[in-house]
Amino acid sequence: MDLKEHNNQLPSSTYIQAIFSVLFFMWGLLTVLNFVLLDHLKYLFQLSYSISTLINLTFFGAYLIVSLYAGSIIKKVGYKKGIFAGWVLSSLGCFVYVLAVSLRDYHLFLAGLFIQASGITILQVGANLYVVLFGNSATGASRINFVQGFNSLGTVLPPYLIVEVLWLMVDLPSDSRQYIMREQVVEMEAQFVYYPYLVLGVLMTAFAVFLWYANIPQINIEKEEPLNKMPYHPRRHVMHFPQLRLGAFAIFAYVGAEVAIANYLEDFAEDNGKFYWGAAMVGRFIGAFVLTKISPRIAVGFAGSMAAFLVILSIFTSNLGGIPIWTITAVGLFNSILFPSIFALGINGLGKFSLDGSSVLIMSIVGGAVIPFVVRNFSQMKDFPPELSQQLAFIIPVICYLYIVLYGLKFSRFEKKDDIPATKLPNYIVP
Repeated sequence: MDLKEHNNQLPSSTYIQAIFSVLFFMWGLLTVLNFVLLDHLKYLFQLSYSISTLINLTFFGAYLIVSLYAGSIIKKVGYKKGIFAGWVLSSLGCFVYVLAVSLRDYHLFLAGLFIQASGITILQVGANLYVVLFGNSATGASRINFVQGFNSLGTVLPPYLIVEVLWLMVDLPSDSRQYIMREQVVEMEAQFVYYPYLVLGVLMTAFAVFLWYANIPQINIEKEEPLNKMPYHPRRHVMHFPQLRLGAFAIFAYVGAEVAIANYLEDFAEDNGKFYWGAAMVGRFIGAFVLTKISPRIAVGFAGSMAAFLVILSIFTSNLGGIPIWTITAVGLFNSILFPSIFALGINGLGKFSLDGSSVLIMSIVGGAVIPFVVRNFSQMKDFPPELSQQLAFIIPVICYLYIVLYGLKFSRFEKKDDIPATKLPNYIVP
């Protein structure tokens, strides 16, 4: 692939990874902050349960809508300007939040959420693909797992520190918190909720200045032909490639299963939720190393199998105290490598269609809104005892993980052209 240096020395892969690690970390924090502060937002805006679900719908709806255009935007302006535009939109969303909280305007808050999610969608489409393509083609899956590990770090550590800082602002003795009801704590902290958004907005704006001057070369793959051996088609479309088309279903299934399990832990074992996301963070850093040694296909097949096994184990041990809670929590460790590895396999060999493929894969994140909704409805079936309906609901994540196993081991493979030397593959390719 041709990398334009723009009269500057081409940066190292380590330099690019360092920049993108910070970027992934901060947008991980931004993504999770609304959900960490959801109870505070419900109090501020006086939201019912049904109205509060608009937060989830707005966030994932942006993925569905904006992904369709994100690839085209990046094609027109280039990776650096496209990623910068996504970052600025996400930063702007923080300041809209501050205004919305100050005015107690829920509609303005949703507008800010859509702006933020739109920016994150553009970042997802451009940044994930850039990390895979920039550097040694054999280690693209390892690189994306590494930077996604920092994204997980952003979702695990800072949000809970922010909650502690909010309590410090209440200006009461620290040991008094244990004697105050949760609802009262939320009410006292709610008046300070705009501070995290303000601070994060300022930090992101400062990083935007650095991002503008950073040496992020353009990756030109517009003339790169796909590697698939396919019948001639006069108007080839990205959805004609099976590794991408079936990969989109795998992303949809993965994000849906991941969020459904997280929702379950939030309802029945809130403290375990921290371990669930923490295990995903650790797993991605481990996976970054492991994927330099084995194929992403094997990794996806193994991780998906273990996740399915643990969910099935939790179903059959539902009467054994805390065992099913911990088996479900352990799924987070095997979830860790699935999204970045499926992404790498999905855009594998697409050539000039890579950006379009990235858009399709990121659009599939909407599964995080659809599948948890279905799982929750199954878990509340009135014709079955609560415990049985919950067990039946878990069959849905099992099906999701089994499909992911099939994708990793079989569906991600495709017949390659005969005239491309194995030593001169033009873009990222999985052996």
